[in-house]
Amino acid sequence: MMTMQKLLPLLFVFVITTTYAQKKKANSKSVFLEDISWTIARDLLTADAVVVIPMGAGAKEHGPHLPLAADCIQAEAAARLLALQRKAIITPVVNYGFYPAFLKYAGSTSLDFTTATEMILGIVRNLSAYGPKRFYIINIGISTTPTIAAAAKILADEGILLYYSQYERSNFMQAEAKIKTQAFGGHANEIETSNLLYLRPDLVDMSKAVNDSSSKGMRGMLSPIKTEGTAYSPTGIVGYAALGTREKGKRSMEALVGEVIREFDSISTCALPQVKDRTEEYKKYEGEYTSPGRRNLIVQSKDNHLYYKLPDGSLFPFFQNETDYFTSVSLNILFVKDEEGQPAKAWCQSRGESFWMTKTK
Repeated sequence: MMTMQKLLPLLFVFVITTTYAQKKKANSKSVFLEDISWTIARDLLTADAVVVIPMGAGAKEHGPHLPLAADCIQAEAAARLLALQRKAIITPVVNYGFYPAFLKYAGSTSLDFTTATEMILGIVRNLSAYGPKRFYIINIGISTTPTIAAAAKILADEGILLYYSQYERSNFMQAEAKIKTQAFGGHANEIETSNLLYLRPDLVDMSKAVNDSSSKGMRGMLSPIKTEGTAYSPTGIVGYAALGTREKGKRSMEALVGEVIREFDSISTCALPQVKDRTEEYKKYEGEYTSPGRRNLIVQSKDNHLYYKLPDGSLFPFFQNETDYFTSVSLNILFVKDEEGQPAKAWCQSRGESFWMTKTK
C-alpha cells in the first residue's frame, strides 16, 4: 500500500501538471473541440477555419523508462503550444493508428493500414461537412505517415486539403539535429526522453533509461528477442535515452512546434485542391440492387456525389476510398464488375453483417 509520504509528491506533480494544462488552455488563441458545445461548434466550423488534429499513440512501447502514452503526451503538448500562437480548431488527440513495428512489446497496439487510413478519412470528412476544408495533423510518429498520405490523396479529390508534420521531412530533421548530441536513434531516444522529462517528468524513470544501439543497421519489426527478420532491441529503445535532459526537451518541443506553425501558416493561405469531376464515372454504378430477404438498395448519383437510397426515400452519401470501393456511416460497398467492365454485383458490409447484392435494374 502506498504511504501518504510517497503519495504527496505524486499529488503535487499532478496538481502542477493539471494547473499547467489549464493555464495553456486559458491563454489559448485556439478552440479545443472537446471543450465546447455543438451549437458553438456550429458557429466556429466555417469554411475559413483550419482544423488541427493531434495524433500520437496512446499505447506504444517507448522503452522501460517512458510510458506507453509518450506519443500521445507529445501530440497533446504540441497542440497546446500551437494554440498559444495561432487560431485554430483543435480536435481531441487521435491515440490509435498504424504502429506495426512495436507489437512485439507488451501493451503496444496498432490498427491495420486500411483501418488507420479510413479512421483519418472519417474524422476529416465528418468535420469537413460542417464547413472546414483545411486540416493539419500534428503527427507524432513515422509509421503513421503512409496512412495519412493515403488519406490526403483521397481527400484532395474531394476538394479537402490535409497536410501533416513528418519527422523525415528536412525541416524537422534539421531542427532536431541542432539539439541531439548523438545522430543515431529515433525512438524512445535522447529527444523523446528529453521531451517527456520536460512535459511529464513524473512518468519518466531515468534509472531505466539506457543507451541501446542493438538495432543499428537492422531492418524489420523491433523485437526484444533475437529472431529472424526482426530488428533486435532488448529494451525497445533505438538510440541514446540516457542523454535525455529536461532542457533539451524544452528546446525540442519549441523547435517542433516552430516547424508545425510554419506549415500551419502555409496551408492557411494556400489554394485548395480542385474537386475531381466524377459525374460520368459514378453513372455506371447507378441502379437497383437486390438480395433475397433484404430491402432493395437504390444507388444514384447527383451533383458529383454517389448516394444510396432506401425504400423510405432516405438518401445517404457514399465516399470513394478505392476504385469501386465506397464507404458511408452505416454501409460499405464494393462493386464487382462483369466481363464488360460494368457493375453487376455488390459486396456489402452493414452493422456487422456481410452480404451480396445483385444489380437488377
